[in-house]
Amino acid sequence: MKTRDMDFGDKMLFILGMSLCGVIVFVLVVGVIVALFTSRNGKKRTGTIDSVPLQDDEVTTVESRIRRVEAG
Repeated sequence: MKTRDMDFGDKMLFILGMSLCGVIVFVLVVGVIVALFTSRNGKKRTGTIDSVPLQDDEVTTVESRIRRVEAG
């Protein structure tokens, strides 16, 4: 593209456009690199929740609370 025949405003728009393209490409490349490095750690964020079964006395306590709420 011949920039000699352009006006000053056209040259400024061209420079700003090329700068914006450079910034967008930089952000995309850095994002891909970060995504690749974070996926190689091998750490999964999934976890299991171990539940503890209710004891017999806790079951009767829960049942009595339910009865009180329903009655009153």
